[in-house]
Amino acid sequence: RMPAPTMLGDHTSYVTLDAPAVAGAPTTRSAHKRGLRTLVSLCAPVCLALVGGLLYVWLCLIPSRLADEARHSVADTSTDGLFVIAIGDWGGVPFYPYVTPAQLAVRDEMSKAASASSAPRKLVLALGDNFYQSGVLSDEDARFKSTFEEVYVNGHPELSAEGMWRVVAGNHDYMALRDVSAQIAYSNRSSTWRFPSEYYTFAEHIQGDGGAMLVAQFVMIDTVLLSVGHDGILNGEPARARSAAHWRWLSETLAASTADYLVVAGHYPVWSVCSHGPTRVLVERLRPLLLAHKASAYFFGHDHCAQALVEGGVHHHGVGGAHLLGYGTQSMGDVPHGSLAFHFGAAVWPANLFKGAFATASFGQSAMTVTHFDSDGRPLHSLRQPPRQ
Repeated sequence: RMPAPTMLGDHTSYVTLDAPAVAGAPTTRSAHKRGLRTLVSLCAPVCLALVGGLLYVWLCLIPSRLADEARHSVADTSTDGLFVIAIGDWGGVPFYPYVTPAQLAVRDEMSKAASASSAPRKLVLALGDNFYQSGVLSDEDARFKSTFEEVYVNGHPELSAEGMWRVVAGNHDYMALRDVSAQIAYSNRSSTWRFPSEYYTFAEHIQGDGGAMLVAQFVMIDTVLLSVGHDGILNGEPARARSAAHWRWLSETLAASTADYLVVAGHYPVWSVCSHGPTRVLVERLRPLLLAHKASAYFFGHDHCAQALVEGGVHHHGVGGAHLLGYGTQSMGDVPHGSLAFHFGAAVWPANLFKGAFATASFGQSAMTVTHFDSDGRPLHSLRQPPRQ
């Protein structure tokens, strides 16, 4: 059908006339449709790539550090003997540039916090999901460089002193190989990274007033191994045997502790108000150990929010927002009544890629003080815990 002009007064309109069809030949309209489909099929991948590239620039190359001068500086100027930064779920993204804007912003505030503290000893507790989406394949994996070294080590001496990073695994670290031997082996390649085994303990000595010496003991646990069958990551008899050995070691280690501060750190929460919620096996088995042996605190990640809960004198600190925040209080009804001290999260995509959180802990003679910060350096909440009696 072909349009033909016809004059109606001072205006031109169109009427449609039937054109004779040629048997077996495509019509002009069908040819145009096929041409359009061909053009779309050729252009669609290019357009998607361009859109993805623009989104990447927006999200990653123009991070919130453009407002760096307007940020609040971390207010911690601790003069205590030990200063610790705790982060969980900090493992970037599995595609270029392998980091998020929130992760870079958190890194900048970690740097400020470490620089502001005059404590002679400083540590970073890295609490799992160290490399999204599926861990690393070897101790030479490029992700060690792109997600760890280039973000936290190069150009950041205040975050990369010898032995400063104390690491445990999260569920995503187990995804590719069902073990974390590559991350453990990387300890031999990095002077900063300390991940000697799946679980371990170490102690730090704190100089108190009048020359008194206090001890802070850190018990670093593998909650994926302790929770065999949870999330379907580790299963089978060998894993169950390793899990049983870990539980025996943990019980004996906590029972033997005489430290002034006893800090347990892992990936899965005992209690959490965010989307993943409490971890059943840890509520049943780890919680009684923390209470019985008067642990000072339990630090954890997994849920991508900042939170603090107090139960039976044990402080539970959720620090799983180191590469993005995004979880609300979906599990509020699953924690002990009145236990929640604070919660921060619930940003939505893509805003959550720009918002993160972390915590610091200052250890002194009178108390350990844990303060949660957002990725702009604003203090969110602070809890003090006196030494164990």
